[in-house]
Amino acid sequence: MCRVPFSTRSLLLALVVGSLSLTHAARAQTPTVPEPTEEGRKRLVARRTTGRLTIDGRLDEADWRRAPVGGDFVQARPDFLPTTRYPSEVRVLYDDENLYVGAFNRDSAGLKSLRMPDLRRDFEPPENDVFGITIGPLGDRRTVLQFSTTPLGSQADVQAFDGGDAFNFNWDALWRVRTTRSDSGWVAEFSIPWRSLRYAPGLTTWDINFVRNTRRVAQWSAWMPYPRQLSSWRITYGGALDSIQPPPPRTNVRVRPYVLGTRVTDRTARAFNGQTGDVGGEIIWAPTANSLLEATVNTDFAQADVDRQVVNLTRFNVFLPERRQFFLENADLLNAGGLGAGTIGGIGGVSGRYFVQPFFTRRIGLGEDGTPQPIDAGVRYAYRTGKTTAGALAMRQAALGSQGAATFGVMRGSRFFGRATRIGATAALRDGDALEADLDVVSRRNVVVAMDALTRIGELVQFTGMVSASNENGRTGFAGTYGITRNTNTSLAGILGAVVTRDYNPQMGFVSRPDVVMTNPFATWTLQPAWLPSRVVWLRHGPNGIAFNDPQSGALQESNLTYSGEVLFRNGATITPSIEHNVQRPTVAVPLFPNVQIAPGSYDYLRAGLSARSDQSAPLAATLTASTGAFFDGALNRVEVVGRWSPNPYVSLRGSYEINRLRSLGTRDSSFTTHLAGPELRVFLNPRVQWSAFYQYNTAAERASLNARFSWEFLPLSFLYVVYNDRQAVQGGNTPMARSLIVKLSWLGQL
Repeated sequence: MCRVPFSTRSLLLALVVGSLSLTHAARAQTPTVPEPTEEGRKRLVARRTTGRLTIDGRLDEADWRRAPVGGDFVQARPDFLPTTRYPSEVRVLYDDENLYVGAFNRDSAGLKSLRMPDLRRDFEPPENDVFGITIGPLGDRRTVLQFSTTPLGSQADVQAFDGGDAFNFNWDALWRVRTTRSDSGWVAEFSIPWRSLRYAPGLTTWDINFVRNTRRVAQWSAWMPYPRQLSSWRITYGGALDSIQPPPPRTNVRVRPYVLGTRVTDRTARAFNGQTGDVGGEIIWAPTANSLLEATVNTDFAQADVDRQVVNLTRFNVFLPERRQFFLENADLLNAGGLGAGTIGGIGGVSGRYFVQPFFTRRIGLGEDGTPQPIDAGVRYAYRTGKTTAGALAMRQAALGSQGAATFGVMRGSRFFGRATRIGATAALRDGDALEADLDVVSRRNVVVAMDALTRIGELVQFTGMVSASNENGRTGFAGTYGITRNTNTSLAGILGAVVTRDYNPQMGFVSRPDVVMTNPFATWTLQPAWLPSRVVWLRHGPNGIAFNDPQSGALQESNLTYSGEVLFRNGATITPSIEHNVQRPTVAVPLFPNVQIAPGSYDYLRAGLSARSDQSAPLAATLTASTGAFFDGALNRVEVVGRWSPNPYVSLRGSYEINRLRSLGTRDSSFTTHLAGPELRVFLNPRVQWSAFYQYNTAAERASLNARFSWEFLPLSFLYVVYNDRQAVQGGNTPMARSLIVKLSWLGQL
């Protein structure tokens, strides 16, 4: 059992006692939203069309005028109110080919009040005026699809599962939407092909909800209310869409071929130089309403977003999210639990500092440094019903440079028991070659198995857990994670944890650091006392502690205790002060930067920080994050500025700049400054034609890179891309120069 330093215990005790006193003195008065009974759910009838609809955002056909209207929206966020000043009216139609949804979003403030920073697909809903449809077509109350749009017709779609515990923002379905705007509000007209949906055969009532963000006042409204700490993805709070009669599921085949041409200049050893062309693509077959089989040949990711560079100031491996479309589709079916993106402790969760994932797709087709590896072929299978899910993936990666050829395979299945318990099992295999430091080629076979579980008590308390084992060349390691949380509209409390042995090495997964026991308790309270100014929504505060101990001796490796607060304003702006106490106990030298090592020893230090975020929907928006204080045996002053200027939705200039000023650090008493800059320009002709350029300058990595891209969606999910990449060394770095120009044409055809 580790001993927490006296200063940390004293700080924690003082902060918790003070916060509890403040919480008692200013209790929140926010009403709760009970889970609706079947009798209390709102219901909307879908009608079959009698004529032909033109998708133009006008809703002027007779079928729209005769359709039943869903109204009486309520305010869901920032506080629940049984009415809203910004009502919407919704109608639902269908025919043998499509599901249609028409919405009129009233707003007397006129056109100038609408907020849309740009026209990206998969935009960020909190920054935009939005209307969205959340549907549960399987009837399992666990699986939802959401389709959203802005007043200028940008599209966003997401798959969400278990009320949002797993989600996929990068899922792209084949659907259309058109919008119109006037001084009295704006209209959105959706056309969603049945072939883009997975639905239970014979089910004539679907779970459904409609949501809207009126961004200038940062107010979310909904047809059916849901607790503000959740989202409309928690479809147990949704209403009912009656009389829906989709056609029987049909054999559904899509083809997504591509052709590309490339010109490359690359000074990396053994790298290709010259011109080349290539063809490849995918075939997607849905043999039943519940299953999907996809085959890919010569898989290419030329159009994928580039990774954002970081300056790593921790003792952990850097976790970079998956950005490649092929791997993002149906990704939840292969999520083996643990702590990571899309799980309770992942990005956007409580900690985000420690990741354990038995399976992670970035291990396929990417080298350790992020260099793309050629993928010869692959196949993926997905199966989903109301109670059972299954997924499988097999891929063959070709050799490139020091990375040998490899075969990857993963299978996962899960089953629901009762209303709120899920148990899953995963097995993954990597079989391939690797080039060691002495240039010998060695064979490596890595096997990982895992079991995970999730259960809820009511809608507020949740338990998650995962156990996993890995084996490579006779060395077996183990890992386990757990999470317990209680989330209400005024508080969030819980604990996350992990135990990872030294030999746990999932070659198809990700671990921030092995050989640790991680413990992460946390709590936050939301206060809305009567004395708050009208422009302030709430005061939020609470502690978050994370500790890492040695599994064998229990000795403390490092810990961090942070106490932070948040002031949320009505326009969405925030001010977040924080103070943190750090304990570092390295037993061996820690290399933080080239030629900078932290000597073994004991380091206890305090840091203070402040983050200020303006209204992110305004034409000019910024976020400032600053911290100061000690750092190991030296000092660190850190400032990061992220800004955006959008004079209109068709032009958006974003940029970020991070500076780290380190003093008297490490065994050499080093003092230096790192700079990381990232300007980005996007220009839109409309939501389907855009040009962007993203430049990154990183003095810590001594590297600069440029990614410029033109994209034209000439048909739904069919694209022409022109991509230019440039990589250069800076400040005397040894990164080899590389340039490439890629022209790619991809087409999605429905057979």
